[in-house]
Amino acid sequence: MSIRLTETERSRLRGMVKRPRSRKQLYRAEALLALDEGRPIETVARQMRVGVERVESWVERFERLRVAFLSEPSAGRPGRDDEAADDGEDA
Repeated sequence: MSIRLTETERSRLRGMVKRPRSRKQLYRAEALLALDEGRPIETVARQMRVGVERVESWVERFERLRVAFLSEPSAGRPGRDDEAADDGEDA
């Protein structure tokens, strides 16, 4: 499984890696950038210390929502859409 980021998406994800709003955002942005560079999903999952299925779910949600998938709620509390999409996972 691989993804192709636009140059704008790649730039935004790199910014999130430099100044993440949460550990969750950092891990997901790093994973998506690694996949965009052509790294195997198994390697990325091992690096992030999560299962392959978790990384696959990140990719699927990113493909559906693009960069909005990585946005963090500004008020510190997840909105209804974030709660439904997050499914209570920590990383």
